[in-house]
Amino acid sequence: MGALVRRQERKSVEGLCRYRFGGGIAVPVRISDLTEGGCKITSIPRALAEGDRISIGIEPLAPVFATVKWVDRGREAGLKFDNPLYPSVFDWLLSNMKAG
Repeated sequence: MGALVRRQERKSVEGLCRYRFGGGIAVPVRISDLTEGGCKITSIPRALAEGDRISIGIEPLAPVFATVKWVDRGREAGLKFDNPLYPSVFDWLLSNMKAG
């Protein structure tokens, strides 16, 4: 993993979401370390690679599109959202997910 400059403070959360790669089916994963600009997903059942473009579904929000920035041995991955979350959406997610 290369050194990444983090622009926002991470918030440790625990929640479930689904990711979709290309035209594939939505796969359930865990979400953590949320910022307005990205997140970490864990328990990924298939290998993602740096640079993969995926969508993340967090109910009841519309899908959020992201790029995989790093992968740790196929178990977890860091994502950068294409568009940062609005502060009100970010605050709503924090209030509706368990603190990690």
